[in-house]
Amino acid sequence: MELLSENIIAYFQPILSIDTNSVYSYEVLGRYINDDGAVKSLGPFFSDANTTHEEALRVDRIVRRYAMNKYAEEKRTEYLFINIRLAWLDNYINEPEKMPTMQWAQEFDIDPGRIVIEITEEEFNANDAHINVLTYYKKAGCRIALDDYGKNASNIDRIALIHPDIIKINIDYIHKSEDSYHYREYLKSLAIFAEAVGIEVLYEGIETQKQLDICMSSKGRFYQGYLIAHPQASMRDAIVNDHIFSASTENAYIILKKRIMQANLLKKILDSKVELFLIENPLFYEKEDVEAFLSKLCGELPEVIRIYLCDKQGEQITPNFEWDSSDDMLYNFRGKNWAWRGFFHEALQTFLAGGKSCLSSAYRDFMTKKRVFTYFYALNENVFLFADINRMPFLYR
Repeated sequence: MELLSENIIAYFQPILSIDTNSVYSYEVLGRYINDDGAVKSLGPFFSDANTTHEEALRVDRIVRRYAMNKYAEEKRTEYLFINIRLAWLDNYINEPEKMPTMQWAQEFDIDPGRIVIEITEEEFNANDAHINVLTYYKKAGCRIALDDYGKNASNIDRIALIHPDIIKINIDYIHKSEDSYHYREYLKSLAIFAEAVGIEVLYEGIETQKQLDICMSSKGRFYQGYLIAHPQASMRDAIVNDHIFSASTENAYIILKKRIMQANLLKKILDSKVELFLIENPLFYEKEDVEAFLSKLCGELPEVIRIYLCDKQGEQITPNFEWDSSDDMLYNFRGKNWAWRGFFHEALQTFLAGGKSCLSSAYRDFMTKKRVFTYFYALNENVFLFADINRMPFLYR
């Protein structure tokens, strides 16, 4: 591909933020105009193995300077995402203040705090010298983002080395999440991890309403893709599909509200049944034939797939009674300890806060792989009742 400098221009991919519901930032994308006057993406040029380091750097600098100049001319204040290859930093190891991005930020009077330096994780074979240069960007006020997070490389190593401000989730994960609960749960786990270490999550490559809904339910902050907006030559009056974003936000709220209300209703129903059972069978958990009482209780709770008792340290003190709608079955898990499980943490938190019962967050059962949640009821200060409940259509879509 032969590229003439005057035919290379910068386009901008709008990115939306969930906390503003408006155009919040832009990623710089290279484009060129061919002999027929058609605008083409420079993506294949940069990813082509035959493109030399020097060619890629020359073209990138044309696009980068054009974009920063345009950003300043239009008096933008949103974040400006700029892609950088680590190899391009080699010439500035000893003089990071001379890096073109910092020079142009000064020339065009752009606040470095509005610039996001984006590093592709696949290429992230950084040494100490690269880390020092990236640290200079951060000290100057720039933010750092890791692109294609999760692709081909060790995630935690990249996080530990660079301490990024933003991770951009690999597009393949988002597309595969439509048909796989494994990918959907992985997206959620990435967002939980990122929040715990103070990193914001950006979902890129969103092309369908379902993908947007999945990403929003995974609790990221930034959203990017053709469903939201296509690359555009100007950031002024950008065409952005705000409606679909607002609709997805409202839909997520409605679903969450419905789940909470119905979960509370289910907990009240279970509370009522357990308390009635306790009136009719007081202190059953202190009797030698406790297993017979548990079998009876299991039969009176058709919502439940298994029921058992634990002490406050998480050790199971009875077998499991499992209900399959026709009979109950006993599985001896006595002596197993569940203090490491999330549902036990939620139960203990409820108990220590003065509560008597709760319904855990949904999770996947290890054996069946089905979505379940666990009901907890404190029989006394040392004996806890637990009941696992099947995923119910009226609770989850």
